[in-house]
Amino acid sequence: MDSDPKLIIVGGSIATGKTTVSKFVAEKTGFVRIALDEIKEALFDVGGYKDRAWSKEIGAAAHPVFRQLIQMYLARGESVIADATFIWDDDRIWLQEFVAKYNAELIQIWMTADPQIARQRFLERSLLTRHPGHCDSIETVIREFNERYFSKRIEPLLTDVRTLLIDTTGHTPIDSRAIISFLNDKRML
Repeated sequence: MDSDPKLIIVGGSIATGKTTVSKFVAEKTGFVRIALDEIKEALFDVGGYKDRAWSKEIGAAAHPVFRQLIQMYLARGESVIADATFIWDDDRIWLQEFVAKYNAELIQIWMTADPQIARQRFLERSLLTRHPGHCDSIETVIREFNERYFSKRIEPLLTDVRTLLIDTTGHTPIDSRAIISFLNDKRML
């Protein structure tokens, strides 16, 4: 158990590498990793999937579970890696509440990429590897996602916490040494 739990959020726009980085950080730190998409996919496996509206409803059900799991670990004094987009103002509110309530250190790893590169990755992923419950078929979501995610760079949610910005625009592998150095700065490894 950690004396001061850490809440490491791995956030950013879709198709920027959040899952890859959050898994790497979990492997290096031994902290529990909680991913919103994985909770949503488990709910799809139980409740089924139909269309984009259904996907949004399942997402609305997954979010409280995501927050509750994070809170459960922090309440026990355990550090958590949370993997989600973290782009909504409501996210800032509950994250700050958890930090205050559990005396946790909030650390942000922010994933970014050129919006058109992220869009291309999203298109490729939606055709090949994405859980079908997300209803990411091109026709279903591309207009919505073009406006929400692919028309601009998504800026970090929090500006007042220690942040590592990782730009995955290029085709170079993620710099694992930079992540380890960032984590070692606070002696998490």
